[in-house]
Amino acid sequence: MNWTFWLGIAAGGVLAWWSFQEGGGGRTLFSLHGIVIVLGGTVVATLINCPFRHIVSALGSIVSLFLPSRLPAPGDIVGEMTRLARRAQTEGGLLSLQGESANFAGGFLNRAINVAIATGESDETRRILESEVRRMRIQAQEDANLLRTMGTLSPMFGLLGTLLGMIRVLETISTPAKVGPAMALALSSAFIGISFANLVCVPVAGQLRLRAINETMVLEMILEGVLDISAGKPPSIVELHLLSYSAQRQRGAAASSGAGA
Repeated sequence: MNWTFWLGIAAGGVLAWWSFQEGGGGRTLFSLHGIVIVLGGTVVATLINCPFRHIVSALGSIVSLFLPSRLPAPGDIVGEMTRLARRAQTEGGLLSLQGESANFAGGFLNRAINVAIATGESDETRRILESEVRRMRIQAQEDANLLRTMGTLSPMFGLLGTLLGMIRVLETISTPAKVGPAMALALSSAFIGISFANLVCVPVAGQLRLRAINETMVLEMILEGVLDISAGKPPSIVELHLLSYSAQRQRGAAASSGAGA
């Protein structure tokens, strides 16, 4: 469970509620004029920029952030792979595991076992499965990039809304009583554009990127475990290898996240 994700959503809700309550200023900032220009313009530009299947994939990824992860924790992987190594050792090798753990890690463990059995060669097994993991990682990066694109576009549409609002200001400049509300309406578009980019698009893209890093580590751990079992390594060695691999990858993921932030 990513508690910072939910904490950020809760804090954002409180901030939005406060802006609406504080002297009614929120009603001006979140004007219909700004919302239509910024959100509508960003959606239209995204539709023009990205194929529909990428948009559907990104929406699915965003929804999945609110759902429990389908992938196991590293500790669960170590336990499952150690169990399978013991079974393979006592029941005749990798062939005895065919059909095992069909739903573990979204079916990837069973897929890795079947590939290892079919190829019978560790290098070819690694090549096939690493290609699949890489393809999943690229798709996750594309989903995050779509959000980053929206985060780039929305402030520009906020500026466009401000320019349109300034035209209205100039039209009413001869009526001083209307200049203030017209100016507030013009500036609201910039506020909405910047807020949408920095409170929604960029953070969600970061969450998708972080999840992709974690998912890659999980799938690579499963791959390493299957290769160890295929090579006939004892369960204790499989366990030690995966524990070491998990610690090393987690340190690398932490460093990568810090660099990305």
